Amino acid sequence: MRDIDNIIALLAQQLPSIQSEQLKVAHPGADDDGLWFFRERSSSFEVQLESSSGNCPFLFETTEHPRSLTANSVAEAVQFVVSGLGLRNPVA
Repeated sequence: MRDIDNIIALLAQQLPSIQSEQLKVAHPGADDDGLWFFRERSSSFEVQLESSSGNCPFLFETTEHPRSLTANSVAEAVQFVVSGLGLRNPVA
């Protein structure tokens, strides 16, 4: 299992209202599809995690602020997604 699969599973367990979607590319196998988008209906923000392998580290970006960060672990990526959407993580 790749790190992104663990991230998505943890988010679904902790905050089932978060939706995730992988970038759909024009040329699968040739184009890099290592970009995942995260949204939540009560949030006006969108979060992106990027890694060509689907494993850490991930480049994290959100529409909430212009800077990007690096998530070096699954737990850090989950926390970045939750905070980037302006949500609170119910499981500390």
